[in-house]
Formats: sequence, structure tokens, C-alpha cells
Amino acid sequence: MRSTSLIRRFLVMVPICLATIFVFYFTNALMDSSRDSRDFEHKCDCSKHDIPSKQDGHREIQDIPNKQDIPNRQDVPKIQDIPKKQVDLPNAGNNPNVDKIPEVPEQTDPACAPEPKDNPNVNPLSKFYSVWYDPPTQVAKRDKVTIVIWTELWDNQMRKVLPKGKGAKCLSMPNCIFSKFRNEIEEADAVLFEVSNLQKNYNASVLPKFRHPRQHWVWYHTECPGFPSINFETYRSVFNWTITYRADSDSSGAWGSLHRTYQRLKVEGVDPNKDYTKGKRKLAVWFISKCNTQANRVAYATELVKHMHVDVFGRCGKTVCAKWNVTCMPDIITQYKFYLAFENMKCKEYLTEKFWRNALANDVIPVVLGANRSDYERLAPPHSYIHVDDFKSPKELANYLMLLDKDKDQYNAYFKWKTHPPKDIPLEEGMWCNMCRELLNRCPTKRKLYTNLRGWFEGENKSMCDPMEDVKFQELQFENDRFKVASYA
Repeated sequence: MRSTSLIRRFLVMVPICLATIFVFYFTNALMDSSRDSRDFEHKCDCSKHDIPSKQDGHREIQDIPNKQDIPNRQDVPKIQDIPKKQVDLPNAGNNPNVDKIPEVPEQTDPACAPEPKDNPNVNPLSKFYSVWYDPPTQVAKRDKVTIVIWTELWDNQMRKVLPKGKGAKCLSMPNCIFSKFRNEIEEADAVLFEVSNLQKNYNASVLPKFRHPRQHWVWYHTECPGFPSINFETYRSVFNWTITYRADSDSSGAWGSLHRTYQRLKVEGVDPNKDYTKGKRKLAVWFISKCNTQANRVAYATELVKHMHVDVFGRCGKTVCAKWNVTCMPDIITQYKFYLAFENMKCKEYLTEKFWRNALANDVIPVVLGANRSDYERLAPPHSYIHVDDFKSPKELANYLMLLDKDKDQYNAYFKWKTHPPKDIPLEEGMWCNMCRELLNRCPTKRKLYTNLRGWFEGENKSMCDPMEDVKFQELQFENDRFKVASYA
């Protein structure tokens, strides 16, 4: 009986022991699997796949290294903390600012080839911004881009650009979408800020609170450096790209271009035998909106009208056109043979709507004062304008204009450029399409940040524009259908 009892106890204990052993090994296996999973997640670099995650998502961005403190500003949503790789640059000379250029990691994308304008030896202005490159494996190139327009655009331009608030402004690139809806900011590839609608001093409360590390903040400004509307010191290390009238901007915002002008003529057609004096019974006209100026244009015009007649319209002359009437100015300008395209500042490459839209588009010869003659030779159609620098005095210019007024052949010679277009005219569709194209074709690994926007925009020692005139204010006054200048020191 005792033997039988022991056997029974043994038979009961065996299953219990086996179950205990099974639970022990099963629990250890689960723990090992969990450790392996955590190890894998730790080693996996999710940023290589360009997938938003807790580590690489839409979050407040950390400060860029070595950023100097800026007074009188709130904290800036800053660019992700990415080290800037640099290498020694040979033949840098003795210039302490020209000793380093960004190192470009080895990659196959041709869009990522080093740009000469980022080389301090080629472009001294490159010292006013920082450039660095992410490893190629971390970023995927985008085939669709979204641009959020954060600020209002000047002169109610928003309604013209986005009548429905969102859409493809550039018809040739339907995969480039513009939007004015701020709730789409986290998915935006670029955010546009029009400078006249920015607060003078940086204010984080009116700007996006979050900023994706690879999102481009774009500074958009069509005016010249003589008319700043922001305190540049408070906007250091904020913007990645620029859109201005200058060719060295990250995307062109020029008022007009040679290619666009020839494209328009190709559509409209050109009559090689056209007489451009026909229907023009008046000599010269000038529309001017800014009565105070530092370009000395008012003083020059005052001397000019002593020797010829000039009709002056606009805020500083006779008001003849309502702001909403888009056909009024062309209807008036086309009655004249010459248009005074006098810019309000003498700045590099500063050719505005006065030249492109008011004069050339209306088949009137522009008489230009502003940028150097070399800029007009490079940017404008050949022999399409008359530059004041070609004459010793306003009197000499007036005599030449009155000579052309009486000589039909010499006058028509200023329109011969229309019948001789370049052989290859690249497609150019304006500022919005330029921006789309740059974003779609950009190097996906390249990062850029303007650490000194004022230095880049105004140039070293304010070299982008001629010095200001001593006269603080000049006011037009009419006298017998002409005008004189009252100066206040």
C-alpha cells in the first residue's frame, strides 16, 4: 500500500514539474524577443526613410550651433541641430572670411553639385548665410510640393494668386500647390513671408509655432534695400531662401525678364514693318508714386523739363487713374513716344515694372535712370532703352529725345530687337513658377540658413545701392504744367 501511495504522488508531481519548466522557458523566450525588438528599434535610423516619427516629425526645432544672441527678440523656431561639415579651401588668400566652404557628401543627384555662388572665393556674399548637407541616405526627393503663403500679399495680390485659397498657380507644374490655409503648415515644403506684411521686429506669436527640419522659410521682397520695413537684426537665422528682384536670389522674383518678353512677342506676333510712331502725338510721360526719393530722379527730371515737355501723373503729379482701373495707365502711356522709367534708388539689377510693364509692354521707349548701364545691357533687350548715363546733362538728353521725335527711322530702330529673338528661349513663367521649379529641382539634402539677411541684401558696406543723397525730402510742385522741386534739408 505504501508503495502504491508513492507511485500515485510521483504521477501527480510529474505534470506539475513539466508545466513549471514550460512556463519558465516560455517567459524567458518572450523577454529575449522583447530585448531583440528594442535593440532593433534603437539601431534603426528612421530618418533614413524620411518618415515622420517621434524622433523626426513635426516638432519644435532646436537651435542651430554657434548662433549669436540677438537682442530684442523672442525665441525663434529654429532649424534642427545639424553639424556643418567644412573642409579647408585652398588659395583663400588673407581674407579671414574666405577660408571654409561646405563639404558636399558623396552623392549621385546632379542637383546636389556644389554651386559656385556658395563658394566664398566666387561670391563674397555667401559669408552671410550657412550651407550644409545631410547624408544622402536620410532624405527622399519629393515629386510634389506644397507652398503655404503665411502673410498677406501686397496690393491685394492674394486674390489674384489664389482666388479659391488653394490651387496650382503654375499650370505647367500641377504637382506644385499653393495654399493660404495656415492649418496646412506642418505638411508644407515651403512657407512664404512677404516682407511688407511682417512685423518690424521678430514676433514668434504671429509666426508658425512648429517648423519641420526640412521646411524652407522664404523671404519675399520686391523692393530695393533703400526701403527696409523690418529690423533685420531680429530676423537673423530665420529664413532659408530669398525671392527678390536680384538674379542671385534663391528663386527669381524679378519684375520682368528678357525671356518672358520674347515669349510674349512669340504669342502676340511681331510686324517687322510696323511704324511705332503712329498714334503717338505726345512726347514724354512720367508716372511717379513716391515723391520723396534718394535716387536724385526728381532733381534730374526737374532739369530735364527745362528743355522739353514732360507730362507727370500719379500721386506726385496729376491723378488721372483710379487704383482699380488696370487699363487706364496703358491707355495714357501709349499716346507718348517716351516713358521716364526713373527708379527710386540706384541699385544693382533693380529694373521694375516701370521698365518692363509701363514702357516695353506698351511699345514706348523707356528712358532709364537707376541701375548701371551694364545691368541693362545684360538684362534688357538690346537697343530697347535710352540710359541717362549716356548723356553729359539732362539738356543733352532732351535734345536727343526731340531729335528722335522728328526722325521716324531712328525712333523705330529702338524696336528692331523685337524681330531678332534669341535662337533658344527657355520657358519662363514668372515668379510663382520659378519658385515651384526651384523646389521640385532642389538638392534634397542641401540646407541653407541666412545668418545675416541684411548683409546679403544690402551688400558688404551697403554696396548694392549708390549712397543716399544729402537732400532729405523732395516734393513736386506744379508750375505752368511743369514742375519744380522744393528741397528741405
